[in-house]
Amino acid sequence: MKRSIYKKQFAHLFSVFTLLFLVTNCAVIRPGQMGVLNRNLGDGIKTDKVYQDGFTWKWPWNEMIKYDIQLNSFQEKIRVLTVDQLHTELTFSVILKPRAEELPFLELEIGKDYYQRIIKPEFISVSRAVIASYKYEKLPAKSREIESIIFGELAKKIEGKHVELEGVTLDHIVFSPMVTRATDEKLATKQKVEQKDFEIEVAKKDAEIQRIKAKGQSDAQKIIDQGLTTKYLQYKSLEVQEKLTQSPNSTFYFVPTGKDGIPIIVDTNQRK
Repeated sequence: MKRSIYKKQFAHLFSVFTLLFLVTNCAVIRPGQMGVLNRNLGDGIKTDKVYQDGFTWKWPWNEMIKYDIQLNSFQEKIRVLTVDQLHTELTFSVILKPRAEELPFLELEIGKDYYQRIIKPEFISVSRAVIASYKYEKLPAKSREIESIIFGELAKKIEGKHVELEGVTLDHIVFSPMVTRATDEKLATKQKVEQKDFEIEVAKKDAEIQRIKAKGQSDAQKIIDQGLTTKYLQYKSLEVQEKLTQSPNSTFYFVPTGKDGIPIIVDTNQRK
């Protein structure tokens, strides 16, 4: 009887120890993660293998260090100085992920806090240097250009750090209210000047059109004046006289005005 009880207790204890052994020797790597094995009682980080997601067996004294290999977005607010010596606050997003095949070396050289230790300081330094070459009022219009330059410079800085940079975005610009008002007033003044310049150009064009019209009328009058010679007028007068003499119902007097003048034609019917 006692022997049977001992067997049951032993079986129970064996099951518990077996379960504990299995639990402590099993590492669960979730989807989107990869693992690096640290052999605490051996040679340290295993550099020739990266562990995929799923169940992985290990000795209980070894440690499985898990890394998120999906894209991560880190947001940074940076106070910067523009080329015209004005302060502004910019909000950026830095998008990156660790290189999966280089995880053992990332763990050896930097660690899981690679963003805080390596990426962030370099990003702030590069961003301030780039923004310092732009005017305050040009920042919104040049945001895509700024993103591209910062991305290129930052990628150079972190080369060889076992991290893959995917993108840099300028999300928000905070302008000083005082500077914003001054900038708005400056732009408004500039627009007024441009409007005045436009009106002046229109007035010049209108004046030019009027001058062209006047010149055309003057030229036309000169042509007419040159064509209306005394001989031409006498000829036209004779044509009129000939037509009037052929009218049976009217009586006309032709009053000469001079040697080469044109006679005045008087209709006697209108005087009755």
